Amino acid sequence: MKTMLREHKGKVIVSSLTILLPMVTNSLWWGTWFWPPLLLLVLQWVAILITFHDQRNRNQSRKAMGLVVWLVPVISLFTGALAATVHMGAQAVSFVTLLTVSSMGLIFVLCGNYMPKFRQNRTMGIKIKWALEDEANWNATHLFGGKVWVVGGLLCMACALIPDPAFAFVPFLLVVVIVAILPCGYSYWYYRQQLKKGAIQKAPLRPRTVVTTLVIVLAIAGFFGWVLFTGGMEIQYEDTSFTVETANWEDLTIAYQDIDTIEYQERDPSEDVSDLRTNGFGNFTMALGSFQNELYGNYTRYTYTSCDSCVKLVVNGKIVVLNGPDKASTKEIYTTLQEKMASIS
Repeated sequence: MKTMLREHKGKVIVSSLTILLPMVTNSLWWGTWFWPPLLLLVLQWVAILITFHDQRNRNQSRKAMGLVVWLVPVISLFTGALAATVHMGAQAVSFVTLLTVSSMGLIFVLCGNYMPKFRQNRTMGIKIKWALEDEANWNATHLFGGKVWVVGGLLCMACALIPDPAFAFVPFLLVVVIVAILPCGYSYWYYRQQLKKGAIQKAPLRPRTVVTTLVIVLAIAGFFGWVLFTGGMEIQYEDTSFTVETANWEDLTIAYQDIDTIEYQERDPSEDVSDLRTNGFGNFTMALGSFQNELYGNYTRYTYTSCDSCVKLVVNGKIVVLNGPDKASTKEIYTTLQEKMASIS
């Protein structure tokens, strides 16, 4: 590993500095872009150390090694540009979607182009059991996978041409899933064909491999389950203001004296129009942050998806939509805010 670090020292240093570049430039503008580049830098060094530790990579293709070194810096520059675009406001949403989908497509095309050049190893490429145990399987899988990733990347770029950003991500995500699954399925099919021909013998399945695979699958499933289906918020009422506290996004504090009007709505009318999140957090449980639709224009939403009712506030001329996990708690928010507003008037 030390030898490989010395050989690629220049690339590693320059790529690391490139990762940190968005932290410097974006922080000069609004001072909030700090942690993402640092996390990407950690990811970069973990990937490099793991890759350089594998002795098989001593004879790895230089283009393949270059991809390992430069992929994360490219992602860092892209996310930095994306963050800057989002910070410009809701009018940049269509451009953000175009930039995200087309850039990911370009990354797939580049990776697909390099994939057939990957030599057998345990750190880069499609590390399926059947490919790792058979060099012919590895080469065939990565030749097929490279073609699939290039085609998938081009399809991702085509998704950027869909006019409605809300619908552009649906086929995009479908393409990403297909691109991830197809090469794995092909590797298994190739393995079965080799078994039928007698070119290889069926290798025993090690219990350690089964346990490791199961742990990884459960960890990934748990992570996505946590991201997609969890979330919560609480409202803390003070004498002059209230704060919506949530671990999923930024807290929201509003002074009672800044509230122009307050209205309880049995059913949120914005459910009947196309709603677009321009900055914030959203999953199957929560919708938090800045949104845009034809009814409210640019507005702020801190709501649960499980509740149809809401409290609509006009705060210094801007709309804020709140609710609780059910109608009873939403009604309580409305009543409490009315009381607090009356107490300071």
